[in-house]
Parts: sequence; structure tokens; C-alpha cells
Amino acid sequence: MFKQFFLIGCSALAIAAVPGYLEMQEQKRALANKDVAEAVVTEASGTDVQARPVDLKADTRPTYVTGTRSISIPVAAGGHFVGDFRINGRSIRGVVDTGATTVAMNVSTARKLGLNTQRKDFIYRLGTANGETTAAKVNLSRIEIGPISVNDVAAFVLDDSALDETLIGMSFMSRLASYKVQAGELKLEN
Repeated sequence: MFKQFFLIGCSALAIAAVPGYLEMQEQKRALANKDVAEAVVTEASGTDVQARPVDLKADTRPTYVTGTRSISIPVAAGGHFVGDFRINGRSIRGVVDTGATTVAMNVSTARKLGLNTQRKDFIYRLGTANGETTAAKVNLSRIEIGPISVNDVAAFVLDDSALDETLIGMSFMSRLASYKVQAGELKLEN
């Protein structure tokens, strides 16, 4: 007799749990189909769990991950990844360009960094998106972005007319442990 009551009780509990289980599965599916910009942050305290929506598009600053050496750079207008780098200790805005063999900057930026190139140093011929030009080769003591730091990075200095922005090319990128584009961000790890 006890066994029958036990089986009936277990069956009743299982049947009562089905609507809750189905609702939970529906919520999982709905969250999986939502746009990344409508993520949910869950806060738990004891037995109380609360979820609230977060607008991920509102904050476009780079994300730092504590305890690791990584940084995420959000995609900027035009689809480029633009970050605030420190080159030789000075703040420089740079565009990450994996199609560029080396870091490249113009003469004006090089001067701000304390790099004094002479006309006689422009002996390297380079093919750029704007055509062929000459460049001077330099070594940068350090390039940093967030917690990431790479020492002794090769770079080219071009005339101001040949380049109007600093390109963070593969002479920096290839020295990282990894980099990947995911969910509209470029994640750099070292």
C-alpha cells in the first residue's frame, strides 16, 4: 500500500513539474535567439535570483578581463578596430590592420614618439593601398594596449602624404598569444 502511495506521489510531482520545465526550455530558446545586444545579467544572492536586460551596444569602451592579459576592442564605424595604444610610452590612436606586414606610422606621429628619421633613412620601397612609396625602418621600444605589452617591435615610418593614421600591423599582432574577432569585437591575448 505504501509503495502505491509513493508511486502516485512521485507521478503527481513529475506531472506538476512539466509546465515549469517547458517554460524554462522556452525561455532558454528565446534567450538563445535574442540579439547579442539584448543579453541578460543574472544576479544571485542566497536563494534569490534576479535577471535584468543589459544593452551591450551602449558601452563601446574596450573590455578588460581581470587576472589575464587580454583586451577586447569593439568594432568602430566603418568596420575597423580602432584602439588607444601606448607606443614608446605615448598615447596613439591606432587601427589594427592584419593586412599590414608591420606597424606603420607617418613622420608626424614618429616625431611625437621621439623618433627622428632623416630623408636618407627612407630607403625601403613599400606597396600600400594608395600605391608605392618609400619608408624608413625603425624599432619601437614597446607597444601597449590595456594590460598587453610587446617590446622591440619593427615599424615603418612613411611620409605624411602616404599615411594619415597609425596602422598596428603584424609585427605587433604576430607577437600576441592569440587574436580573434567574435561578436563584433577583436580580442587580443598575450
